[in-house]
Amino acid sequence: MDRRNFIRKSVVAAAATACYGLNGKMARSAAAMPGAKGKNRIGIQLFSIHATLPDDHKGCLKKLSDTGYSYAEAYGFDGSVFLKKRLTEWSAMLKDVGMQLSGTHCGTGLLPADVQAGEWDYWRKSIDEMNAAGGKRLIQSFLPAGKTQDEVKRTAEQFNRIGELCKAGGIKFGYHNHHSEFKPVDGEIVFDLLLRNTDAGLVFFQIDLGHAVNGGGDILAYMRNYPGRFLAWHASDFKKGQGYTEVGEGDVPYDALFDLAASYGLEDLTVEQETDGDVYASCKRDFDFLIKYPWTKIE
Repeated sequence: MDRRNFIRKSVVAAAATACYGLNGKMARSAAAMPGAKGKNRIGIQLFSIHATLPDDHKGCLKKLSDTGYSYAEAYGFDGSVFLKKRLTEWSAMLKDVGMQLSGTHCGTGLLPADVQAGEWDYWRKSIDEMNAAGGKRLIQSFLPAGKTQDEVKRTAEQFNRIGELCKAGGIKFGYHNHHSEFKPVDGEIVFDLLLRNTDAGLVFFQIDLGHAVNGGGDILAYMRNYPGRFLAWHASDFKKGQGYTEVGEGDVPYDALFDLAASYGLEDLTVEQETDGDVYASCKRDFDFLIKYPWTKIE
């Protein structure tokens, strides 16, 4: 099952969960997301190891920490738990191995036309959970609707409202793309519609670089045309004619991207490995490739 379908099935049932408050916010880091080890700015999306993570939480996290990763991003958060544990529990486990929780992928599958009060309760609760865990980002990880321009625009309006809730709660709200957003709907690219119809002060974009290349998106053109919108990057890779590959082995223009990373305002760099085989070996090669860029070091 691919991640988009996994997350869609995992979170829809939680959309109407009642909101409740949480006390005792943990301190959040102000810049990038350097982990407790304080060595670098490279994180990892835990879906990369979804095949083994459910069976050995601590052991899997330790392998990632030993590789060098400083922080981790959760996935499939349903408003209450991720893999049957609260985000506070995951944050504690990560701290034990010298890492931090940066945020989580989440979201609901409700169509914008069907949004009810429970949708907003879901997001309020997620904000409280993220604050309690010490993370800083909630990221909608798939597009609820996009068959027409009007549907995309209604989704963008929904994102703006979620962004308002998150901003009021001290959390940043973002959107993570897949490859289909780079296709046209009624003559307009879906990704462009989302960018133009969301408020830059409320919604950031976590651009998945490999998915963007797969969809035919010109990553560097997006960076130039929409400065400041892509504060977080998912470091993945895609080689045309071959498929998803390890970071640095595909067609993502990493040299050119890192040439502008500092001036552009990049905050978070998170690996997502989507290949088969020895995923921990691949995650190490991803890390070893990225660590050579000066931006990845803590100054």
